[in-house]
Amino acid sequence: RFEALYQGGLWKRETLLCEPTFLQRIAERLPIGIVTGRPRHDAVRFLETFGIAQYVRSLVCLEDAALKPSPEPVLLALEQLGVTRAWMVGDTPDDIVAARAARVVPLGVGDRALAACGAARVYDEVSQIEELLP
Repeated sequence: RFEALYQGGLWKRETLLCEPTFLQRIAERLPIGIVTGRPRHDAVRFLETFGIAQYVRSLVCLEDAALKPSPEPVLLALEQLGVTRAWMVGDTPDDIVAARAARVVPLGVGDRALAACGAARVYDEVSQIEELLP
């Protein structure tokens, strides 16, 4: 039922949690990867709709690996990015658990309860992490 609603137009109501210029600034300094439980088609449509696809160097989707909270999709993104250390920004407990299991630093956004799931820090907005970047 959800899939029918989503494909029927619900996807048009989605919003980006930050400004595209924020992602541009980050991508100029560090490689960006996205790990999502969405099908690739939906993830690509989202990135293109918001004009941010060019900032993403790795996109790991539903078809590529086990779902979070497994560390598998996070590890695949690390491999694709060619890095061994990373921060993972997430807004769900599964994001935080997957990051911890993949041995990357989990940063939570939104729900303060993410700290109880193991988030190293929790921010109100994703743009607040910019102050941490080298």
